[in-house]
Amino acid sequence: MGYCDECLETPNQPSSLLPGLRTWLSPADAPRSADLIFVLAGKVHRKEYGLELFRQGLAPRILFSVGRFEIRRFSKMALPVPLDLLKLAQELSPPQRHYFVGFQGQEVRVEHVPPRRFGTLNEIESLARWLSANQEIRSVLVISSGPHLRRIRMCCRSLLDRSTALAFLASLSSQSEQNPAIASAADDLLELFKLSVYSVLLKIR
Repeated sequence: MGYCDECLETPNQPSSLLPGLRTWLSPADAPRSADLIFVLAGKVHRKEYGLELFRQGLAPRILFSVGRFEIRRFSKMALPVPLDLLKLAQELSPPQRHYFVGFQGQEVRVEHVPPRRFGTLNEIESLARWLSANQEIRSVLVISSGPHLRRIRMCCRSLLDRSTALAFLASLSSQSEQNPAIASAADDLLELFKLSVYSVLLKIR
C-alpha cells in the first residue's frame, strides 16, 4: 500500500538543535521565472507558496502533487479554477488517491498518479513522465519544505532530463508546536536517514 513519506514531517521548520545539518539539507534557490511551478505533496504551506508565486506571474503553469490526505483541504483552497477533487477521488479506493493537478489559464487537468512505497521518488518519476509528455516545458520551479530539498535535488538529477533548467524553492510554515527545537532535530535526522535510503534506491535504478 502506498504512502506519502512527507507526512512524517512536523508542521513547522524552526531552528534545529543541529543547525549545520539543517542548512546542509536545505540548499534552496532564489525564486525566478520558469515555464512551470511544481509543488510536491505534503503540508498545505507548500501549495500556498506555489499559488503565491503563480499569482505573481513567475510561471504560466502550475502542477500540484496531491496526496490522499490532502484532497479535502486542497479542494477548499483558492485555486485558479474551482475544482472538487474530492468528488473525482470517489472513483478510487482511498489508498489509491494521488493526483497531479495542473492549471494553465482557465484550464485545469487532473491525472491519477498510482501511489508507491517511496512517495517522493514516485512523485519525481511521475514528474519525469509528465515532462516527457509536455516537452515545451524547459524550466521548472520545484517547491517543497526546506530540509527535503537536498533529497529532491538528488532525485531530480537522477530522473529528469538534464536539459531541463531547475530551481528548488523552500516553502515556509507559520505554524507552531510545543517543542520546536527537539522536533526539528528529529526531523533533520529522519531526513538524513531518508537521504541515505534514496541514494541506494537511485543507484539500484
